[in-house]
Amino acid sequence: MELFLNELSIYPVSVDKYIARDKMKSFIQSVAKAKNNGFKKIFSDKYTYEIELASNYSLKDWFIDKEVSHDLKNFLFDFIVPPYINENDETIYSEYINSGYFFEDEEHNYAKSSCIGLAAAHLYESLTISFSSGQVWQRNQLPLIIEKGSESETVLKFNLFNKESFDDPSLSEFIENLGEVELIEATILPKDKAIHIADHHGQNELDTLSKRIRNSPYVVSIRSTNWGGKQFIRKVHNTGVIEIVLVNSQREYALLIQTTGRNYRETKEIANKLKDRYS
Repeated sequence: MELFLNELSIYPVSVDKYIARDKMKSFIQSVAKAKNNGFKKIFSDKYTYEIELASNYSLKDWFIDKEVSHDLKNFLFDFIVPPYINENDETIYSEYINSGYFFEDEEHNYAKSSCIGLAAAHLYESLTISFSSGQVWQRNQLPLIIEKGSESETVLKFNLFNKESFDDPSLSEFIENLGEVELIEATILPKDKAIHIADHHGQNELDTLSKRIRNSPYVVSIRSTNWGGKQFIRKVHNTGVIEIVLVNSQREYALLIQTTGRNYRETKEIANKLKDRYS
């Protein structure tokens, strides 16, 4: 499991390195609890040396600060990595570039601002972690405004800001559900699963693969679709649909597979299983 750094919480930076050290101590306590709950990385759009903590005092300076204990440094070493969104995750990347993601808080006079970390946490169905740089970030849920065309909606995203965040029952339940993905199996026998292949030159190849893939307990139905693609898994949809490509076929014929996936994480897990077994 991964966390996503709320980059907006980097600012305002601390007035000096002494306060920055205290801020980092609180942040590390959150990281330690996160590790104990199974989180492996914090994704960010910035490398460690680019994250400012105070004027002329970056996270890189903190790592080489002799006044900071090695124990604290070890908790964070190699834990923050870029990028937020992997361009190879075509569905996620497409959702990101085709919508606008913003944070705004009138109560704390925080103007509407673009937010990549909150957006990534939303798209990857995870949560953010924030520096305690202001009261606006010191809460377990943050509003995310999503704009697509003329439509707009606001959703609440879970956020870690200190070690006590994990005491919130709703946040703890959310994290528990982020653990092992529990896949459900189709209730249809393999021989009864619908297969619809268009009549073209690749029909035999697609039909042969379809009859193999339908044996997967997570596959519901299969049909052919527009060809093209260089990878076996062409696209994963959060609706349970997976697009796969016969990469060695004459025209890179493709299939659209409906699975039992109920969200992106489940569908991605099923896609990995199909790739391992049938590619």
